[in-house]
Amino acid sequence: MTIEEIRPALEAIVGAAHVLSSPDGPRLVVRPGTTDEVSGCLAFANRHSIPVVTLGGLTGLVRGTELFGNVVGISTERLNGVLDFDPLRRQVTVGAGIKLEEVHRFAERHDLRYGVNFGARGSCSIGGNIATNAGGNSVLRFGMTRANIAGLEAVLADGRVLSDLGGLVKNNTGYDLKQLFIGSEGSLGIITKAVLKLSRPSVDTASVLLALDSLDDALAVMSVLELKCGVSLLAMEIMWNRYFKTAGALALRGSPLPLADHHPLYILAQVEGAGNGPSAEDLVLGALEGIDFIPDSALASSQAQQEAFWSIRDGSEYIEASHPTVLSFDVSMRPQDYSTYVAGVEDALSRRLPEAISYYFGHLADGNVHFMIAHDNSIDHADEIIEACVYETLSVYWPSSVSAEHGIGLEKAEHLWRSRSEEEIAVMNAVRKTFDPNGILNPHIQYRSRLD
Repeated sequence: MTIEEIRPALEAIVGAAHVLSSPDGPRLVVRPGTTDEVSGCLAFANRHSIPVVTLGGLTGLVRGTELFGNVVGISTERLNGVLDFDPLRRQVTVGAGIKLEEVHRFAERHDLRYGVNFGARGSCSIGGNIATNAGGNSVLRFGMTRANIAGLEAVLADGRVLSDLGGLVKNNTGYDLKQLFIGSEGSLGIITKAVLKLSRPSVDTASVLLALDSLDDALAVMSVLELKCGVSLLAMEIMWNRYFKTAGALALRGSPLPLADHHPLYILAQVEGAGNGPSAEDLVLGALEGIDFIPDSALASSQAQQEAFWSIRDGSEYIEASHPTVLSFDVSMRPQDYSTYVAGVEDALSRRLPEAISYYFGHLADGNVHFMIAHDNSIDHADEIIEACVYETLSVYWPSSVSAEHGIGLEKAEHLWRSRSEEEIAVMNAVRKTFDPNGILNPHIQYRSRLD
């Protein structure tokens, strides 16, 4: 069907004001305002074999929402309300289009918190977080998005609605179907509503920034903090020198860095205090007491200082804007393999693309390293060379993943085989075929084995 034929049918479902032309013209973006409207759009698309891509907050880093050909984009931005709140069970039901930051604000107004948090909180949507199983800075304490979902509603390719919004902690009556949609990147259905788990907020928090000379020292500090702080340890982030120095200078806008910028590694840890126990500051200072291999440290003594520390860790956008081209990578492995892996990538880059500039940071306790590798577009096929340096080096390590928390999208489809066996990929495709036999949902996301 042509756009001229598709548009009137979609306008009849959602209203003419909510069927828009894509920014580049030839494609349509539909903005349904209810689950029934999502259902109607998908049923129509399925009958006519029209490919559909789900659009959330558009903050993804793997080109998972790219519009192409005659594809129709279905945006969840109007599904953005708080629909129900159960203070006794500490659960909130929201539309898929609500922003993560709005959920945080709602929770705070009710003296609660939502455990998933990361830099794109102001623009990313809950539906997108769920579809990619987003991680972030607090995975150590709260787990990935998957661990924070109590219920889900999703519309299948043919328009049928699967709704499990009861939020029961215990319900062992067969398959937990909502789990299939978490991390599916819109390939099994469109998430329309979610029940989120909330928890009591901390009494206070403390953030400490540590300079260290080696990864072994960083892992030793991590072990001590995990042992002595227990569940009070909220986050444990790591930054290599170039990232700390560059992101820090840009994020703090010329203000002095909290630590000297010549150390190889930096750890940013955050701890929370208990109600009638020691304060967060006492906890972290007590945990670090007696460690004699920390060359320098800084404890945030105010909320403003904590925010300054975290602005450095969340300052990747400044690096992105400071180079003509920046490729972002998101890999995972055992934390004890960080050092040799990063050294291996550095060696490969120095041999194959010495012009590249690399920045490393990540979630120390989660085994998740983020790479930002910049180049000036002066070398042909620079992107492919950089990908090879990152992924070929990663293939030596097991267990490892080419995507710790960003999903597959278009960017990583051809590298999926590095992290999943042929049997796993075959089962993933079989599940997808069952849910979407006509293959209309996010068809650009392909699960291909090495043999494909």
